[in-house]
Amino acid sequence: MSRTSELVKLPGAVAAGLFSRKGFLEEFEGALTEAEAGEMAHLCTAITMTMEMQGRLLGRMADQSGWDSFYGWMTWGPEMSIVTIHDSMSIVKGRQTSFNQVIKAMTESADAEPIKPGGKGEPNANIG
Repeated sequence: MSRTSELVKLPGAVAAGLFSRKGFLEEFEGALTEAEAGEMAHLCTAITMTMEMQGRLLGRMADQSGWDSFYGWMTWGPEMSIVTIHDSMSIVKGRQTSFNQVIKAMTESADAEPIKPGGKGEPNANIG
């Protein structure tokens, strides 16, 4: 079973997808059109890379590394939320989900099967 198939089974999940570091949509399932999922992949890639760069800058400024293993980020609102861990994204209904459960499932999924070379993009570096 694919990683996205497992993620959309989580309580409150609306959609799930995988994206490459180049912003390509690798796979998706759920209540998004392919165009919407592609747009989400581009946005998630851009935000993830920005967060990684911010962490590295803060680490250098503090003379401490430690953000090189950036895991992900989350944006939440009253109805819908986006959770991104490594190369995966999940859109969930915040009132119907456990964020701890979503983050745990996404982290385990990404650690078990990161995007492999040969996909549309390139593999994520430094998984876990």
